[in-house]
Amino acid sequence: MPKPTILILANEEVISALLGAMVELEGLAPVFPTHDERPLRAIARFSPSVLLLDCEHELAWDEGAMRQVAASGTRTLLFSAMRSQREIELIANRYNIPAFVLPVAFREFTERVESLLGETEAGKRVVVA
Repeated sequence: MPKPTILILANEEVISALLGAMVELEGLAPVFPTHDERPLRAIARFSPSVLLLDCEHELAWDEGAMRQVAASGTRTLLFSAMRSQREIELIANRYNIPAFVLPVAFREFTERVESLLGETEAGKRVVVA
């Protein structure tokens, strides 16, 4: 059985690398969009189980695109390296998704990802058009 795929959309390369390493340590497959690839295209190409989305990324502020992500069956986990937990939870509540701030303990990170993976396996997948 293939490893679940985790798409990472972060504005900073170092954060992408850090989260990618944490995903790999958990035995999952991190994937990243190409330099010029639009986020929804990357989601369609990879069909990830989970999207790790930087709160500062343009996708996080596009309500229509966030609805498309949700409709695709991909679960989203919002994160921030610049905001407080309270601030990011206010943003995440708009989309009814979980969120965390960096730095994060590895155990907390893996519990959040595993929780979303459990939701993905319980639900049916829909492909983004």
